Amino acid sequence: MKGSFKLLTILFAMVFLLNACANRMVKLPTDNSKHKTVPAWYLNHEDNGKEGLIFRNGYFYAVAVAVSPDMEMSMKKAVLKAKAKITDRINGEMNNKTSIVYNETGSAENVQGTEQSEDVIVNFISKTVLRTYSLEKKLTLYNKDKNNYRSFVLMKISQKDVNEIVALIESKKAMKLSSSISKVSDEILDQSNKQ
Repeated sequence: MKGSFKLLTILFAMVFLLNACANRMVKLPTDNSKHKTVPAWYLNHEDNGKEGLIFRNGYFYAVAVAVSPDMEMSMKKAVLKAKAKITDRINGEMNNKTSIVYNETGSAENVQGTEQSEDVIVNFISKTVLRTYSLEKKLTLYNKDKNNYRSFVLMKISQKDVNEIVALIESKKAMKLSSSISKVSDEILDQSNKQ
């Protein structure tokens, strides 16, 4: 009797621990095909870039979404896309390449066309330092039918930090221009001394 009580106590403790561990796991909301779940903060966000940098309450915001069969990769891709939007607007240089290839084959009377497109975002953090961003909101959904994850992010960076980044970029451009002018003047002086 004593042995079975001890075994029952150990079994009860194991069930309790397993249940406690299972309850710590977070269940992701699912993205069912009948009702696509997109957060309102993503849909209602002003993120068209026509106005340049718009600050609300001292912050500049960007939204992005990405899909991957790996949950962490879907979030990383969404963060990279939001960072690319912010750095593109701050730096004014494209970090995005889109190519569209259209081919036609067949006879003159029966031409068949095929189109292939690719959109590549290259995120050069070393060219535009963007360390002070934070994620205001994020949401990851699991699609059971397609066995993938869709992550939404709302990123923000303060106006003070944006102004510091712009000042750094401008000073680097000025130094580069000054160096180029100095190099050209040295070459001209070198040529005049040779004559």
